[in-house]
Amino acid sequence: MGKMMKSAPVFFTVAQVRFNPILSLASYIPAIQEHFRRNGFPDFKKVVMMTFNLSPLVQEQRNEAQAPAPVPIERYVFSNLDNTMNFILEQSSIAFQATEYQTFEVFGGHLLQGLELLNKTVVLSFIERIGVRYLDAVMPRENETLEQYLIPEVMGLHGKLKGQAQYSFSETQTEGPDGFVVSRTVIQRGQIGFPPDLIQMMSLKMQQKFQQFTGAHAIIDTDAFLMGRIAFDLAEAERKLHTLHEKTHESFRETVTEYAISVWE
Repeated sequence: MGKMMKSAPVFFTVAQVRFNPILSLASYIPAIQEHFRRNGFPDFKKVVMMTFNLSPLVQEQRNEAQAPAPVPIERYVFSNLDNTMNFILEQSSIAFQATEYQTFEVFGGHLLQGLELLNKTVVLSFIERIGVRYLDAVMPRENETLEQYLIPEVMGLHGKLKGQAQYSFSETQTEGPDGFVVSRTVIQRGQIGFPPDLIQMMSLKMQQKFQQFTGAHAIIDTDAFLMGRIAFDLAEAERKLHTLHEKTHESFRETVTEYAISVWE
């Protein structure tokens, strides 16, 4: 089992599984909600979001020159009492996200349990994408610098130019037989925040130490995922999930210094 850090920098984690579309999902929600309620996620809400279909238009549509019509997407959210963990269910995906993180075994166990409960109700046919994403906040203490926590390769020109640095960004993507890894490091000033693509998903309560911090800091955003259709199998999903976690862990350890690890452990 993974070791829990005493002062872990992770402030948000999400894992998602995409599966075959369930167009009749709404009819299953009462049964699904009862499963989640009995397993520690009693809070429930339905969110309707509007999106646009930007797929290529057929000739008739192009001739009419009409703007694409908004398409409603139903999202079902099942949260724990403290609002630090929740499941987000849509017609073709389930995501588990948390701002309260212990170890990957605990976190991944929740996602797999949710996937199993969902499968008991709707009977899934296949999986076509699995992903895991971590957001870690590097917050130097008094009389410390970011250079003590991050390797030079992700620092950019931070601290090298005259004036007070406001922003720096580094991104690397790798591909292997077990999927992709995108590792981003954003250095900025101010409060701890979320990337734009996660803001609309984020409704959880952040830990106090991250809420209160303001100043120069870095966000390490590590995203590992694999794509490819496979028949639904919970054991195989678990194996792939663990592989993706190992890749995120490797990327994280290559981004930070030994000094950083000694502070967090």
